[in-house]
Amino acid sequence: MNELTARLAPDRLTTDGAAALIPSWELVLRAERKSPETIKVYGDGLRRYLLWCAERGTGPMDRTSLNQWVAGMLDQGAAAGTARVRQLAVRRFTAWLIVEGRLPADPFQGMTAPRVDQPVVDPLTDDELRALIKSYAVPSRPNGTGLKEPLHHRRDEAIVRLMFETGIRPGEVVALEIGDLDLLNGLVHVRRGKGGIGRVVPIGPTAVEALRRYLVLRDGHRLAHARDLWLGERGRRFGYDGLSRALRRRAQRAGIEGFHPHKLRHTAAHRWLARGGSESGLMAMAGWTRTDMLMRYTKARASDRAAHEARRLNLGDL
Repeated sequence: MNELTARLAPDRLTTDGAAALIPSWELVLRAERKSPETIKVYGDGLRRYLLWCAERGTGPMDRTSLNQWVAGMLDQGAAAGTARVRQLAVRRFTAWLIVEGRLPADPFQGMTAPRVDQPVVDPLTDDELRALIKSYAVPSRPNGTGLKEPLHHRRDEAIVRLMFETGIRPGEVVALEIGDLDLLNGLVHVRRGKGGIGRVVPIGPTAVEALRRYLVLRDGHRLAHARDLWLGERGRRFGYDGLSRALRRRAQRAGIEGFHPHKLRHTAAHRWLARGGSESGLMAMAGWTRTDMLMRYTKARASDRAAHEARRLNLGDL
């Protein structure tokens, strides 16, 4: 179907008409420098909603339809965060339609998003981190090139060490390029963090050495000329899904339950404060601009850190 050009009332925009506009909307998101992961999540959420509407013969710009879709997701066991992001995708698309002059008004004005509970995420213990790192020490198997297995072991170890030391986001990790590393000075340049804000993250000798060992093997890969820092298997780009699969596989091998990549960010935040690092320094390292994010990522062990600090201060001693 050709892209719509006329200004339509909300009840006149069909699911096919809305679907035809998705490529133009995604182009605008790219022009706004939204991350590839964000564009993918938004596009997936909107397409799911339009498919749901098409199957039921309902209009996509209808408040009841959107509410029923969200409620149905929650009733079927979807996480509140998932339902919230998918609803946001629909609303962001609608806002774009209004800016483009394709809708006269927002049919979803005043609707609230599903409330998301903030779970307390326990950081990994030092023993779990050691197990996660040791899970890479697996002898390589012959595979024709002698390269594939040791490369991805070195890659994953470097990623784990980088993440639990610095708290860098998974999306920021996969976006790194070769030119973002300054191993001589122990620095990693995050060119575009969340909200488009970049920062420079210092790393210690252990992470530097893990990256150096990975780069030695990377130089022998057939895609060594690529700008991307991390190389995937069979020539595929190593994106967020690849990172998640790789690290979850390693965590399973290490016997760590309930692992997800973002847990390394929680771990880095806890370790920073537990070792006496300042809150302002942690915010700069993690790329946070709001103190509520600091509290969210460090509340799991806040009482433990407070007890340790209280014993050190010994305020009862007069």
